[in-house]
Amino acid sequence: MKQKKNCIAYFSMEIALNNKIPNYAGGLGVLAADTLLSCADLGANVVGISLIYHIDNDPKKSFDPACFMKRRKETVSIEIEGRQVQLVIWQMDIKGKKGKLPLFFLSSNTKKNSQWDRNITKYLYDANGYTRLCQEVILGIGGMRALKALGYDNISRYHMNEGHSVTLTLELLRQNSYDPEKVRPCCTFTTHTPIPAGHDYFDYDLAYRTLGKMMPADIKQYATQERLCMTQLALNMSRRSNSVSARHNQICKNMFPKVEFENITNGIYYQRWVGDQVQNVFNKHLKGWENKPKVFSKAVKSLPSEELEKAHSAQKRELVDWINKQRKLFPFKTVVKDDLFSKDVLTIGFARRFVPYKRHALIFHNSDKLKEIGYKKLQLIFAGRAHPGDEFSNNIIEKIRCFASKMQGQIRIVILKEYDLEIAKRLISGCDIWLNNPVPPREASGTSGMKAALNGGLNLSILDGWWIEGYKMDPKSGWAFGKKYLGRDMQTQPIARDNEDSEALLRLLEDAIDCYYNRREEWTERMKHAISLISYFNTHRLVKEYSKKMWS
Repeated sequence: MKQKKNCIAYFSMEIALNNKIPNYAGGLGVLAADTLLSCADLGANVVGISLIYHIDNDPKKSFDPACFMKRRKETVSIEIEGRQVQLVIWQMDIKGKKGKLPLFFLSSNTKKNSQWDRNITKYLYDANGYTRLCQEVILGIGGMRALKALGYDNISRYHMNEGHSVTLTLELLRQNSYDPEKVRPCCTFTTHTPIPAGHDYFDYDLAYRTLGKMMPADIKQYATQERLCMTQLALNMSRRSNSVSARHNQICKNMFPKVEFENITNGIYYQRWVGDQVQNVFNKHLKGWENKPKVFSKAVKSLPSEELEKAHSAQKRELVDWINKQRKLFPFKTVVKDDLFSKDVLTIGFARRFVPYKRHALIFHNSDKLKEIGYKKLQLIFAGRAHPGDEFSNNIIEKIRCFASKMQGQIRIVILKEYDLEIAKRLISGCDIWLNNPVPPREASGTSGMKAALNGGLNLSILDGWWIEGYKMDPKSGWAFGKKYLGRDMQTQPIARDNEDSEALLRLLEDAIDCYYNRREEWTERMKHAISLISYFNTHRLVKEYSKKMWS
């Protein structure tokens, strides 16, 4: 099959396209999917490479790719610990406004492999280091061989979305007499992780045993001396690397001072995340918004306040009705009528992984003050994934549950431990305020706040990630706090930091409550300012920047 020249191969361990396809864990996969959706709409010559996970060895319980994809007749093999592991290839196309974008998913789940090797692609991000390394070998080296088997002989750039696919550079080195100067010109790399602990490291003994002759003799020169650092290898083997927000760009330069980083701030595929009612308002008053996101810059002047408020209220009512039908979300054994959510009460969404640095309980830091300003005026939704065996996550949930019990009858609270793409859209479509208060600078970018803004939700966020740029662009689009910490190490004084951030958060929340109930004209005006941010924070702009800064 002859392919068009100058094709971009986009590698990502996860791509969150469909709620029913177990190919994502969180924001990285959502960003990858949104990016590829925009590529398809813009007609970018891109092909996607990822893995697919079968979850269970029982055929009756396992995920069946055939429900969503077509199995290709081509197969490839890779060598792991000296044995040949066979890989099957599944294809799923993204239909865009300018054609189809092919996605190829690799799996080791074939009868040609031993059960041990079939299970390499059983779970996304397997906790076992050996299995995890094997997955990254399949994605990188296996992905390269799959492209060749499928007839993609004209790849001009290999783009690595995070370091999971960096083994593709080992395959390129093998093909080019282990000359890095022949590899770098065709590789680009995006890092999303602002802390050292978030990058993949593998012991060299494990890497040599697993990869064998695929490991170059001088690998330590490019991937650090102590351990195989996938991020460092990707940086050293790429012509260009990029961060995902202006603040993240500063962090990257501090972490890797010898590397020049482009910055391409993340965005969202807005057509995917807008609620039905708000979309109807866009259709009527922002003509062409589907194809030209710059039209959102006219939101303040073009969107009628009454229609926008009515549309968002309808989406909020749908969210409230959905919550009230699921009594298991309420952190009480007995749920009485007064515990149920109301469409007339200010609703705050907090959807983050249940990990300590996200600071889920910061809003409760001064619970007496919270009750004073929010009595009968607030309802809070906490959402995120938590595995039953994850002690840290469940401790955070239990802490929220305790606060909820103490505030029963005063502030309504629900906890969603099961979080997916459909639930995410419900929340960002219906919440009035989107809360985010991690320990800076750990939020590399964050896109959920952009999705909320698209629907007229106002951000109440610490200044980190994308919100530094968003708030500077339009302060009327929400509230911001945490300025004092922008130039410092956020870990030095955690108690003082939490005290100050809590005080600032509640001060702004008090103003937001007053604005919601007593200054409705201002509130609706702020909603339009929030929507206007999407003229910049969208993946159409992102893809164009990638094309210019990274892939050209």
